Amino acid sequence: MVDNGEDDLLVTSDDLRLEGAPPILVAHRGYSGRYPENTLLAYEAAYQHGARFMELDLQMTVDHVPILHHDVSLARMAGIDVDIRDTQAKHIKAMRASYPARFATEFNDNPFTTFKKYAKWVATVPEVTTFVEIKQESIDRFGIPLFVDQVEHCINKTNTATQCVIISFNADVIDYTRKTASLRTGWVLPAWNDQTEAIAQRLQPDFIFCDKNLLPTEDEQIWRGNWEWAIYNLDDVPSAIQMANRGMHYLETNQIGTLMRHDGLANRRPKTP
Repeated sequence: MVDNGEDDLLVTSDDLRLEGAPPILVAHRGYSGRYPENTLLAYEAAYQHGARFMELDLQMTVDHVPILHHDVSLARMAGIDVDIRDTQAKHIKAMRASYPARFATEFNDNPFTTFKKYAKWVATVPEVTTFVEIKQESIDRFGIPLFVDQVEHCINKTNTATQCVIISFNADVIDYTRKTASLRTGWVLPAWNDQTEAIAQRLQPDFIFCDKNLLPTEDEQIWRGNWEWAIYNLDDVPSAIQMANRGMHYLETNQIGTLMRHDGLANRRPKTP
């Protein structure tokens, strides 16, 4: 059971007005502002708070098991400075993803989550869409085909292809995914310049993810294409509304509970028991 805490409150303000339809809020690494990121607990909490779009990071173990994890080192999440790419999955499963520097001992029993386990959960909530980020560090170690094939295998085994979107900073991941699967794709922009615009126009992904600090301040400078823009990370209500009013339809946030409490942003609400 996930504790809602103060998130049962509704945030409103007469000074903040959406000019159009509510944006789609994407839970960045789950409800990562309140729970250990990239773990099933954080995604279950995000879902309970109304999120129906999630984002996660994948690294791969030495025995080729995709694990939800952002860093190559396990130091931040487990307090053990070992490389996830040199570690067997069974050993990671025995560790705890408690994020001790942020949460101290609050989540000492929280396990790491394999992508297989996550995909099985997603299969039980068919209204959830997940943006699955293939991390470069594991690409460097294992190569795109092996890494992406393992991810696609988990997706196929759980029949969640319509619920998963493969994303990466690496444009070659997008090309490979399109050759091997019918999955939707998203490119994460490494920079905003003429070269990346040319790559975006060539790729024509379903989504382009952009750091809010990379996005031009003038709307006419924003590239046009057949993709949807997804902007990260918007962790407060004014910033989210401002970005939505610029026509950015997908907004990533670490604070899904906070944004969902605002009556204009809560395009999805938790079901009342």
